[in-house]
Amino acid sequence: MARIRSLLGDIEGSAGQITFTKQNGVNILRQKVGPNSSNTPAQQNTRSRFKRLAELFRALSIPVRKGLKPQGGVSAYNRFVQQNFANTQADALGVASVDYSKLVLSGGGVEPLARVTAALDAVAGKVTVSFLDNSNGNVALDTDGVKALVVNKTTGRVVSTADEDATRADGSIDIEDDALLGVPAADLMVLAFAYRADGTDASSTTQAQVA
Repeated sequence: MARIRSLLGDIEGSAGQITFTKQNGVNILRQKVGPNSSNTPAQQNTRSRFKRLAELFRALSIPVRKGLKPQGGVSAYNRFVQQNFANTQADALGVASVDYSKLVLSGGGVEPLARVTAALDAVAGKVTVSFLDNSNGNVALDTDGVKALVVNKTTGRVVSTADEDATRADGSIDIEDDALLGVPAADLMVLAFAYRADGTDASSTTQAQVA
């Protein structure tokens, strides 16, 4: 933007890509910027991946808000997208997919869960998530809550526990849902993390293939 003090007096209107206006008695020059309608393959790829992450955040908003607290003015949603954009890709048709084995739902100074395993009872529609009680009274407290959920890698369906989750000291948590009935274990991935009982902090995310 340029300011013009003209000997000819006020200048207003447009000339080509240049527009003149007057503000506080000073002539102001602005360049017109046309609309950006570019739609390159790279831009389509990026938009598709962002759209998929937005959809996934809606499905995961409750655990993500426990695991990724707003930080430095960055919201839980923006942290989720920043952490997971690299874990997405889009094909030539613009269909985006997610690498659930690397998906990040949480992060902070709490000690991560240890020795996380998951076993499916397809008849009962239940996944049992087991973990070590690695409490140490410092970065890992026995009162730390544990959030666990199951993602169907084929359909993207998310099955989560209720808000009243297990604690680190419990060592296991059951996730039951009709959506797990008859599903092959190979299609399922467990994502789990620990969080402070007062909700102030969380651990990094642990991913485990369901067996």
